Amino acid sequence: MLKLTRRMLLLSTAALAASSGVRMAFAQSNETADLKLQSFGGDAQLAAINNAVKRFNAKYPNVKVDVQMDAIASGWGDYVTKVLAQFNAGAAADVYGTAIETFQAFASRDMFLPLNDYVKANPGFSDFAPSLFQQSSYKNNIYYVPITWNNIMINYNRDLFDKAGVPYPKQGWTWDEFRDVAKKLTIKDSSGTVTQFGYEVPNQNFFVQPWFFSNGTGVLNDDWTASNMLDPKVSESLQFLHDLIHVDGVSPIPGKDTMDNQYFAGQVAMISRGHWILENAKKAKLNMDVAIPPAKASDTTVIGFGGYAVSKASKYPELAKALITELTSAETQKEEGEGGGGVPGRKSAAETPGFLAFPPSAALYYQTLAHTKAVPSPANFQEVEKIFIRYYTAMMADEVSIAEGVKQADTELTASFARLKQQQGG
Repeated sequence: MLKLTRRMLLLSTAALAASSGVRMAFAQSNETADLKLQSFGGDAQLAAINNAVKRFNAKYPNVKVDVQMDAIASGWGDYVTKVLAQFNAGAAADVYGTAIETFQAFASRDMFLPLNDYVKANPGFSDFAPSLFQQSSYKNNIYYVPITWNNIMINYNRDLFDKAGVPYPKQGWTWDEFRDVAKKLTIKDSSGTVTQFGYEVPNQNFFVQPWFFSNGTGVLNDDWTASNMLDPKVSESLQFLHDLIHVDGVSPIPGKDTMDNQYFAGQVAMISRGHWILENAKKAKLNMDVAIPPAKASDTTVIGFGGYAVSKASKYPELAKALITELTSAETQKEEGEGGGGVPGRKSAAETPGFLAFPPSAALYYQTLAHTKAVPSPANFQEVEKIFIRYYTAMMADEVSIAEGVKQADTELTASFARLKQQQGG
């Protein structure tokens, strides 16, 4: 990946901006075209995108933008399948909003245009964390302009903590302290039936990653080229989550559906989610806050983020870039952040009173950015995610032992990476 430091980005953009020959967009304002934007998210993202399109149309009144959204209800692997089908059918969008889980899968297939020159010609991008551009690159080319990001935090119901007389989580809390808190927040009725769970053991790949990272390990190696399932720390992390379910009884077995609604209804005290959950938390008027995930070896959590790319199939690449300029503007970023979507990629948009107003510890999002690792997202992410989740849920449900589950998962992951290497001519 391209190692684009903040100093390099600032110097290059400042120098180019000072040149009279640099323009922020090369598209002509009187051009007539139809653009298709395929993006993702919920109501907050859609509202911000629609407002960005209105501002774009004020500059390019003859360009019609067709916005299509995907809620990513079934995971990023299915989104990859959907986008590949669009390209294969000759129905690709001009601009794609997507996430890091898909970056290598798409870039390795040469589907998008390199954006190095475009990024250099836009000095405003220096407001983004440089690490986001580093992770938006593949083989020395930037293919994605970052937008909002999410790091998994512990989201907790303050009312339930208050009712149980449990202090709110402090920075630096440990796995053992988390376990004790989850026990105190689990309530059973007279028949022994749980009426309030202390925690929801996650059912999705992204949500569960902090439990590995905070133990100094991961399901893949650091450069995402091989399985790491046989690391004893992986089994240790899985055993901890398994025991929360089967020994402590503080969580149900992870099912197909997430427990967001139960969390909003006060039936679950803590869940592992990103900033996006705030949109519905506000609607539910939930008295909640966020805490850094508990640490065993470190306080590292996971980060995932979105980005915009220009399709190689687009007939209007310069108009597509001009649209991305508006979609990633400070105004759009501010609206998305304050609406409860992701954390703004632009730091300035994450420092507004509106963003910091809710939850009470909103400043923790950016504070933790330096202590994050990207969700493992190799070019074969579709297979990796499905293999891991299949064995993970089986281990959590006691359908297979952890010792056997990690071995079988390792075997399948190793075979997947071997196929990838062969496909890429390695």
